[in-house]
Amino acid sequence: MLRKLFPFLLLTLITGCSSDGQEVKKTEDTFMASSFSELVERINDIDTASRQEIVDFFLDTLETTPVIEGENDVFFIYSGMASSVSVAGDFTGWNPVGNDFTNISGTNLWYRKQTFESNARLDYKLVIDDSNWILDLKNPNRISGGFGPNSELAMPDYEQPWEIEEKEDVLKGNLIERSISSTNTGKTYSVKIYLPAGYDEGVDYPVAYFQDGNDYLNLANSTIVLDNLLDAKLIKPILGVFVQPNDRNVEYAFEDRFKYRDFFVQELVPYIDQEFSTLAQKEMRAVIGDSYGGNISAIISFTHPDVFGNCGIHSGAFQPNNFDTNNIVMDGIHKDIRVASVWGTYEGISLPPNMMKIKDYLLSTGYDVIWKDLPEGHSWGLWRATLDDMLIFFFPTD
Repeated sequence: MLRKLFPFLLLTLITGCSSDGQEVKKTEDTFMASSFSELVERINDIDTASRQEIVDFFLDTLETTPVIEGENDVFFIYSGMASSVSVAGDFTGWNPVGNDFTNISGTNLWYRKQTFESNARLDYKLVIDDSNWILDLKNPNRISGGFGPNSELAMPDYEQPWEIEEKEDVLKGNLIERSISSTNTGKTYSVKIYLPAGYDEGVDYPVAYFQDGNDYLNLANSTIVLDNLLDAKLIKPILGVFVQPNDRNVEYAFEDRFKYRDFFVQELVPYIDQEFSTLAQKEMRAVIGDSYGGNISAIISFTHPDVFGNCGIHSGAFQPNNFDTNNIVMDGIHKDIRVASVWGTYEGISLPPNMMKIKDYLLSTGYDVIWKDLPEGHSWGLWRATLDDMLIFFFPTD
């Protein structure tokens, strides 16, 4: 994204005419701006008839949007015919109301200024005429989410995660699929198992279990992350078990959450231990989940610390059932569990302070915890970029 415009020069010919239509003079006016904020400040001093020409020239010089000035100021920009333009994203709670753009009079250029932390990373879309949600067409940075692609705003100090990018010279693990039927839930689950490159049945491996399995595979690039971390010798060779829910809300947060927990502990883990070469100790197992998946991961590990000694919580949504998961985690009984917790400061009113509350309790009662609160939203962009922190914490190389 463009942080600063190079100074640009526009020559506008202004012709004056006498009352009988005869030309009497011709003058040459110079317009120059070194930033978008300067353009906005000065363009209102220019004759209205000349403004669109200035805007067109500016847009021709602009490679990407939004325009970032300094470390914190952002100008979202839209060019086109519209009666209204707004922005919705992680930083608005995905509500466009009250996030309107300003139109430069006499032009088709709309803009909105926002201020963010210098290391923020946020998803967003532009909203045209109150109903047409579109990607920011001049922003090449896109990120896939649970509801399709979004445009990505990455501030100057945000570092793009290297580990999510596939590399040709890195050995690739193998992904196989199984179907597992549960007597606890009465449902059948699609489960994909990642076997690291060089998987040897004569060697026993730690196992990381993932909720929302297809999303961790497709939106978090988990197999690529695993391949890259193994290649860099940052983690032990491990198996990854990616479990796809049938009804995630019911199974992760509401009526069937304890039945699903029992499926995980009583049926899934024994199946994996029987079919594959695993280290069947709790400290060699981790359960990881996002949002409601973080909720069920906490329920599973904190009610069965004898099975899962590691719990990864990506933006845990603990609010269902009047924050009942808080009571499960903070029950006053210390469990031998290591916890990695990550959340974004742009995740609404209740989630960030509750994750902070959980973290403070765990630290104050002697748990082994790593945590991050980052200026991001409830997004796979946050979760995929911090999966490596969890895996390195749980399964470091010796």
